[in-house]
Amino acid sequence: MNKQQYMKIYRNTYRGRKSKRVSDWKRAGILFHDYDTLYDIFMETDNCDFCDCRLNIDYKSRKCCDHGHGINDVDNVRGILCHGCNIKDVFSTIEIYENKKSKNLI
Repeated sequence: MNKQQYMKIYRNTYRGRKSKRVSDWKRAGILFHDYDTLYDIFMETDNCDFCDCRLNIDYKSRKCCDHGHGINDVDNVRGILCHGCNIKDVFSTIEIYENKKSKNLI
């Protein structure tokens, strides 16, 4: 078995998928103190943290790890969102939502 065949098989294993996901996050600038924990949270999340829609493989409702692009030195993960919420500029909306939630206005 050559390396290309081995990598094709490896990418379809749990460790291969996890390794690819974490590598993609790092390349995208996602910082987190424990990527194993982040991966577990990501895989266990079934609903968007913002709009609460069911996450699946459809284009608008696929899982995305939302992060602050301007944060380069500490954890910058804000939540697991659907693609629809992730492409919107919901950062300020999330802050407003969290403030209302903490004051029991929602």
